[in-house]
Amino acid sequence: MAVETSQSLQQLHHLLQQLEDAENLLTHGPKRVAAAKKKIAAAEQICVAQKEQIQSLRKTTDQKSLNLNSHEADILKLNGRLNEASSNKEYDIITGQVETAKSTNERLEDEILTLMSQVDEAGTALAAAEQEVAELTQRCNDIEAEVEKNEPGIREDVARLNSEISEAETAIPPGEVRGGYERMRISIKSEALSEVQDAFCLACNTKVIAQDCVRIKIGELVTCRECGRLLYTVD
Repeated sequence: MAVETSQSLQQLHHLLQQLEDAENLLTHGPKRVAAAKKKIAAAEQICVAQKEQIQSLRKTTDQKSLNLNSHEADILKLNGRLNEASSNKEYDIITGQVETAKSTNERLEDEILTLMSQVDEAGTALAAAEQEVAELTQRCNDIEAEVEKNEPGIREDVARLNSEISEAETAIPPGEVRGGYERMRISIKSEALSEVQDAFCLACNTKVIAQDCVRIKIGELVTCRECGRLLYTVD
């Protein structure tokens, strides 16, 4: 009877551990999918930021190009006025205006080239970000397919284990010990039981008193005086 009791409790403990593992698998699948979708959202946000940057750079480039065209038109007008200058002083003033406009145009041309280079770089970064989104999306689809494929089997395992656990729990008759076990199972799941090894509760590493060790050996149901777990031995 003593051996049967310990064996029954050991089997129950193993079943509870298997059930906890199976239930963790059920929750782990959706968590993997959620994490994959979070990565996609972050990558998509990078794409949005890159597109906004490209749009801003192009807008600035277009504005500077308009300014450049305007200055070039001004230079043509100023060159036309040079031929109409009525004095050397007026000629020098117009010449100075032409040189200033040319200097401004050179600066604008440099800025436009820089902006165009930045647009190209941003475009390359956007392409890389879009590729990342595509790869992450494919990975997410693979994870979802894997989770969907495995879930029915896991649920079958959970149902089977719950049935076997209900049967194994008949080794714990109604009463104070059964009530304590049920509360512990709700609280710490598979850790509601613990093996006793060398007179120590393996769960909390507390020494089990000699009287309780004897009670376990003769088949009584004993809980750890420190952690409350239902104790069993393995011969």
